Amino acid sequence: MHTRKMKLAFVCHSIGHLSEVWMWRQSTGFQKFKPHVFTWEYVNSEQFSLNGTQLNIIPFRARPEQMRGRARWIYRLKCVPYMNFYASVGAERQFIRKLLSETKPDVMLCQFGHAALRLISIAEQMKIPIAAHFHGLDLSSSLNSRWYMWSLLPALKKFNVIIVVGSHQKKWLIEQGVPKSKVHIIPCGVPTDVFEYKTRDPSTITQFICVSRLTEGKGVEYSIRAFNEVFEKNQNVRMVIIGNGPLKSNLKSLSENLGLEKHITFAGALFPDQVRNYLCESDVFLQHSITGSDGWEEGFGVSITEAAATGLPVIATRCGGISDQVIDGTTGYLVEQRDFHAMAKFMLKLAAEPALRKEMGLAGRENAVANFDTKKQISKLEAVLMECSTN
Repeated sequence: MHTRKMKLAFVCHSIGHLSEVWMWRQSTGFQKFKPHVFTWEYVNSEQFSLNGTQLNIIPFRARPEQMRGRARWIYRLKCVPYMNFYASVGAERQFIRKLLSETKPDVMLCQFGHAALRLISIAEQMKIPIAAHFHGLDLSSSLNSRWYMWSLLPALKKFNVIIVVGSHQKKWLIEQGVPKSKVHIIPCGVPTDVFEYKTRDPSTITQFICVSRLTEGKGVEYSIRAFNEVFEKNQNVRMVIIGNGPLKSNLKSLSENLGLEKHITFAGALFPDQVRNYLCESDVFLQHSITGSDGWEEGFGVSITEAAATGLPVIATRCGGISDQVIDGTTGYLVEQRDFHAMAKFMLKLAAEPALRKEMGLAGRENAVANFDTKKQISKLEAVLMECSTN
């Protein structure tokens, strides 16, 4: 007997960015739902095909709350009737309502709190169950905005379900009065069949690798300083940094000032298959995330689990959801934020002990497959959405 797949409105501000590859993986991985992607921006479409998934481009400004001057105040005035300063208003609102009327989704999944706020009043009016999926900045640095908080706190009661990627986020939501039963921890996950285990031959050179945006919160500066301490004691090491961002020139200058320019490679932003190849050629993964000056903290470090899936031990910081990912002393080591001396100590230890690298790498792979595989995470997400759509 044929069973109709339920329709899912998958809402995101953008899709196809290298720093959010998990978004594309999730949108194309549903089995029990037929997703319809609603987005304001779609980039890298050749590399990140939606594989026949219906795509609805919303031809309006993606983030009107970020406008400046008079335009922003006009937008805020239009939002007043909804008591939500991130709401969809005017012609955009009518456009989205028309799309939803034609699509007739059974449930709506909004990626990031900002997108959920954009759609909440429309979902209410059209009686579409809505799930808000929070990730990182939407439950950290954004909380410093009074406009965001004025909009978010009342909305928390209106979302049918709330999905987060870390236990620290669930804790904060419960502190705001959200019932425990309404909050589900479902990290984005990693395709562990793609990022497969790679056996590494011990060699005289140990390669450390970082994969992240080059921003303050990712703390790459501290990883470089840790590598500098390691290099002073062991010259048979090198480092690869994958990613782009506003701090790239500063980080390259730092490596040059430390005399490490011949030993640190800045590979730039790469596509997933290229990242995987670099991970398979490396020995230890580094992630020195810090709580940023704006309050940002890590939600779920996708690259951490990609590295673990290939069999790399991880040295990372206790920041946000990282403590949920790395089992300290088993799949790698956790250090305090900005303590690059402790990071260097564990880097030296792993560089000197290839057997320990292998042992931790195997444990990391096992942890990734058991707890963070993309297919398993999407299955959990579908179960929550199914319940949301029928209640």
